[in-house]
Order: sequence, then C-alpha cells, then structure tokens
Amino acid sequence: MTAERAREILERAKGRRVLLAGDLMMDEWVFGAVKRISPEAPIPVVTMPLTKEARANKPGGAGNVAAILLGLGAAVRVVGVVGEDELGRSLVSDLRNRGADVSGVLRDPSRPTTHKMRILAGRQQLLRIDTESTMPLPSRLAGQVCDLLVAAIGEADGVLVADYAKGTLRPESLPQEVIAAARAAGIPFCADPKPANIDLFRGASLVSPNEAEALVASGAGLANSAAPVPSHLSLPSPVLEAGRMLLGRLAAQAVFITRGEQGLAVFLEDGEVAEIPASTESGAVGDSTGCGDAVSAASAVALAAGASYLEAAELANAAGGVVSRFVGVHSPQPAEIIEWLGRAA
Repeated sequence: MTAERAREILERAKGRRVLLAGDLMMDEWVFGAVKRISPEAPIPVVTMPLTKEARANKPGGAGNVAAILLGLGAAVRVVGVVGEDELGRSLVSDLRNRGADVSGVLRDPSRPTTHKMRILAGRQQLLRIDTESTMPLPSRLAGQVCDLLVAAIGEADGVLVADYAKGTLRPESLPQEVIAAARAAGIPFCADPKPANIDLFRGASLVSPNEAEALVASGAGLANSAAPVPSHLSLPSPVLEAGRMLLGRLAAQAVFITRGEQGLAVFLEDGEVAEIPASTESGAVGDSTGCGDAVSAASAVALAAGASYLEAAELANAAGGVVSRFVGVHSPQPAEIIEWLGRAA
C-alpha cells in the first residue's frame, strides 16, 4: 500500500461510527529502575522515581482499542461492563474525556473492574499483577449488553468486538442474531477473539487472532497431517492450516493472523492467502503490548471506511508496527501510520 492510498483511507475513516464491545480494563504502569537485589529474597528492587510520569493509569483491553479507534478519528460507542468501584468510574471518565460514547457501559457490583498492574525497569517488564473476575456475566447484564448492541447496530458503520475472555462475551450477550443483523445491514463485523469463545463469532466478517490463539482455536498442528505450503508462501504449515480451518469453521470473509515479528497472514474466503511482512525500524525497540489492539482497531476502521481486506491488513500491520516502537500502550496516529508505510515502500 502506498502512503497516498493510506492517507485516503484514513481521511475517509474520520467520523466513521464504530460500535465497540468487549472486556474493559484499567492498565496501571509503574516505571522504575533496578540497582540492587533485595536482601530479603533473590528478587530485584525496583526504585520508582518521585515523579508524576512514573505511574500512570490508562484504558486497557477494549478500553485501549477504543482509545486507538478515537486516535484514528472514528466516532466510538462503547458497550461493556465495569465494576461498581473507583477504577470503573475512572475508566469510564477517561474514555468519555477522550470522546467516546460510554452510555453503553454497564456496572456490575458483583465483580471488580479488571485491573492489570505492570512493573517495569527501563524497557523490561518485571512483573504483572492482575486483579479480575472471569466469571460469565449474570444473565440480566448479558441480556442488557445484547439489547444495547442490537439497538446500536443500525447507527454504526462498523462493529468491533474485543474479546479477552473476562466474562463479558457469552451466548446471551453476543448471540448469532447480532452478527447476522450487522451482516444483513452490510456493516463489517470484526472480532479479535480468544480461543475459548471462538464459536461466538460464526458469521463474522473478519476475525484477527494472534498466531498462538489461532493454533489453539483451530487445533491446527495437533494432528500429524500437515497442510502443504504453496511455494510462494513462507508460512509454517500449522499457521496455513489454522487460517484455512478458521475461515471455514466461522464462515468468515477474512481471517488475519498476527505473527509478531513475522508480520500478518491474510486468508480470504475466495481462497487467496497473502503474507504481509512486518515493518522494522532500526534503533526503535519497544514491546508487543497493544500491537494486537492496534491491528484489530485499524482493520475495523479501514473496513468501515471502504477499504478492501488486503488494504485493511496492510494498514493494520503498519499500525501494529508503529505501536511496537513504544514501551507500553500507544495510540497510533494517522500521520505515524502514513509515515511508516512511506518508509516501507
């Protein structure tokens, strides 16, 4: 994809209405330095500077996806659940201040808002502490999530479901009727699924798991038989098998498998398989946090703007590349994606 075509798609993406559903979280980042080992146990002592920047709370999970969509200029309506606690109130306030419509965010007093604390020394994550409940939503709340999605589909240009298997998504909250309604309206329905919930997404326009998730969800590579790889592809046989299996099993129009430093594998319903190599940038080393979120968000907004699946994949791959330069989450801006594609050309 040329930078000019990316600019055209991203310009058309501005104001596109994306209905986003999924597991909302609050991420907490603690930045410090290690200068010694604790005398109490063989563990590093992280010294945190006494500065405001040393500790930060940012939307995580579907909240991070919302932040990325907003950064790309989309109008975002969020449907999800938080706890009846201070973290939940703070998360909803943050998303509202960024410009999201949070009228579809429900509160569940029976569960905490999912919280992930990451402790870093320089660019290295040392520890992550998760506080969460992964129990399925109570039936009453699940029904409310479904009702909110059905009511909002008619006003959306695209739907994106960000699944982290934290309990928001279940057959009662995302029945097949929701996906069918989006497809009947000609609206792209995109999902970034976890293997445990993969069958919820039958009929989706696009599913975009990472490689490990795709292998687990499809069972590819578990049998001795391996799919022959065409000579023009460098994909491992299990990845090729996984993509084709998921495409057929879910009756999807496209499957994107994100492969980290190996780029993106694209599987289309007409049988086409394509590889998009990862872009690299010398001297800029971050981590993989949020790269998958960037891929799913950029794919969904590109499709909502009228891009083809291959164009959406290239744009999404570039968005993930931009994020990979940063430590922690980052919302890639249109100018950053265009610049990235211009260098890769």
